[in-house]
Amino acid sequence: MLSPTRFRTRAPTDIVHFPAYLAFTDPLTLYRILRANGGFDARYTARVVILFLVSVVLLPFNWLERLLYGRRIDEQRLSDSPLIILGHDRSGTTHLLNLLSLDPQFAYTRPSQMVLPGCCILFDKAMDWMLGLIDYRRPFDNMEVGPGSPQDDEVPLVKLTPCCEYHKYSFPRSYRYWLDTYVFNFSTASPSYDEWKTTYLGSLRKAAVLMGRERSLLKSPATMGNLNVVLELFPNAKFIHIKRNPHKVIPSQIHLHRTMAHKYGLESVTDEQLTDFALYQYRGYMEGFLKDRHLIPPGNLVEIRYEDFVADRMRWLHTIYDTLALGDFAERADSLQAYIDSVHSYEPHRFAEDPRLRARIDAQLGFAFAALGYDSAPAPAAAS
Repeated sequence: MLSPTRFRTRAPTDIVHFPAYLAFTDPLTLYRILRANGGFDARYTARVVILFLVSVVLLPFNWLERLLYGRRIDEQRLSDSPLIILGHDRSGTTHLLNLLSLDPQFAYTRPSQMVLPGCCILFDKAMDWMLGLIDYRRPFDNMEVGPGSPQDDEVPLVKLTPCCEYHKYSFPRSYRYWLDTYVFNFSTASPSYDEWKTTYLGSLRKAAVLMGRERSLLKSPATMGNLNVVLELFPNAKFIHIKRNPHKVIPSQIHLHRTMAHKYGLESVTDEQLTDFALYQYRGYMEGFLKDRHLIPPGNLVEIRYEDFVADRMRWLHTIYDTLALGDFAERADSLQAYIDSVHSYEPHRFAEDPRLRARIDAQLGFAFAALGYDSAPAPAAAS
């Protein structure tokens, strides 16, 4: 029987945020997710009750979408050469995703799939209309989520299956289980592979149906850690790896994990555990990438330093298009430049230098500095 895993007195600072991350999961899938984690902390019982209450709201629409569009989704063709953005959280991957999503050859995960993956086709236009009325921004970096803005490709899986590493945000104390099971030790031989594959490809097909395009644009940081699985699905995939100094990435990752745990988590977690989480994840992603990078076919990978990219975005975008044979860059240049101009005033978070954290990064991620071409010695004034 499913039950809370820890009973604690509710703290005055525990605000019952609407748990949107898992909201509108169907009841059976929600039960399977909680069971896979071994339950939840009692202090978050109110959030779990809300989740189960809203889980039934969209069931009729999920069934209706399957009835109306199921055959079309199942028959939707996907290109075997998607464009995949690689990079750790907080390395500029979202900015690159936003830019490349302007190219009309690509289909990508849309906001409706992030919120209502079971009936996103029915509600896609309504979701865009709603986002056009409000100023919604991601809680961890203040980046706007507007109508039709691209999302990480595995995010819909959060509400569709327990076979998804993104559940680490709902259960941050159990991060090792989710990362080990669905990234670091995940392969085509894993017991959950078939369910993950079916759900993942189904989500990509929905995006293709929504946008009328076969070629996917994908971005999920975990792809760094299981390139072997992705290349099994898409042997001719094209990759862009955007890399950034770990001293910049890790403090921002910790902020991301803390924000998600506070707003949407179902487990209590300490600051020390959040730091361990960020370091463990970074190390595993990087080790996986270095181990399997040779599997990417020659000519199918472009690697960029974040600092170089933001210094001259248009030059690097031109390089990406030419190297990966993505088409005529000149046809896209005006829209790309317009987007770059529109976000010129965006200010990322900045974090004060923490000597103890810096020492841990140097000790645990020294191999990454060398692999990425960064010097770990000089101490920056601030990390962002």
